[in-house]
Amino acid sequence: MPTTLIGFQIFLILLPGFTAAYVVQALATRRTQTDLERIIEAVVFSFLIYACDLPLNGGKLPFITTHETGGTTDDMVVWNPGQLGWLAVITVSFTFFALAYIRFDGNRIFRALKLTERTTRNSIWNDILEHEAIDNQPVQVEMADGRNVLGVLLYYSDASEDDSVYLKQAAWVDAQGQTTPIPGPGILLTKSCGIRSVSLLNPATDDDAEPAKPPVAEQATPSTDLFG
Repeated sequence: MPTTLIGFQIFLILLPGFTAAYVVQALATRRTQTDLERIIEAVVFSFLIYACDLPLNGGKLPFITTHETGGTTDDMVVWNPGQLGWLAVITVSFTFFALAYIRFDGNRIFRALKLTERTTRNSIWNDILEHEAIDNQPVQVEMADGRNVLGVLLYYSDASEDDSVYLKQAAWVDAQGQTTPIPGPGILLTKSCGIRSVSLLNPATDDDAEPAKPPVAEQATPSTDLFG
């Protein structure tokens, strides 16, 4: 069999796993992987996908590299649409399962069995803001220069190394706990601000027009201190 055809066959075999790994890497919040780690993950994904696919297809690949015509065997790739369809379905299903496992912290099963202490997220920054924060979560952010900003958490960076948050309905908080609204839709606090802590506050009550805020900025007791 020609070397190029063998290489093409290997490419086809690994393609589902690399596709699944690429989608998971693009959509899931994860730590940055090295090139070697990405390749290993893609190969493992391919193995798992085919472990689910082969029993459904009689132990056959969705394509073969030989074809018999008139008693002779030709080196070529022959596609089986039905088997390819099953492979596509399993690949998509596996990708969604992998995304759900990471997003909803599937490691909780192994933590319950005392087999690990890790979560599926890449840092405590993601653990807290994904698990503890709620819709329209009021927060108070303390920066390295001592200033405090109160607002509703809308966006945050997916990596703790780039600790940035975007707050809507934002206001500066002075030492006496008085607030000064920030004009505009919100404020983006980037890594250059030097975020020291992010306090998750109690949500506003039905009678409050603004998120609940402490009477004095320094007395605000953070629910979670990410950098303190």
